[in-house]
Amino acid sequence: MEQILFWSCWLASLGITALLLFWSLPLSPFTHPGITPNEAVIIFLLVMVMRWLALAVVLMQVAIIWGRRLNLATRWIVGLTIVVVALHFLLGIVNLGVLNVWMSIDHTKTRANNAVYAGIYFSLPTLLLLFTASLMRAR
Repeated sequence: MEQILFWSCWLASLGITALLLFWSLPLSPFTHPGITPNEAVIIFLLVMVMRWLALAVVLMQVAIIWGRRLNLATRWIVGLTIVVVALHFLLGIVNLGVLNVWMSIDHTKTRANNAVYAGIYFSLPTLLLLFTASLMRAR
């Protein structure tokens, strides 16, 4: 059951990341000069929250499974899970800040700046997904 929950949330998070990438194709740096973001990009925020919630479940599963694998006491597994979720929350806040800077309307931004912001925005959750998958496969 743990495997089903892990992989279903993992695939949901990967799919949501792909959906966000598809939705951001009309924006800079994917097209030049790209459309100007408006109020409609608020949907990015809601979908991003769903992605980070799925990632939270994935990270909690990995922390619990690895805590059991290392024969940790229950209180240490709970503590490890809390630390993992807190670090996940910080990465989510960083990702939200990067999205805000990327989508903000500033006429001094270049395509290269937007490429860096988009790269950070998509690489953070993707690296987390790769990390958790490698930990789960190493079980």
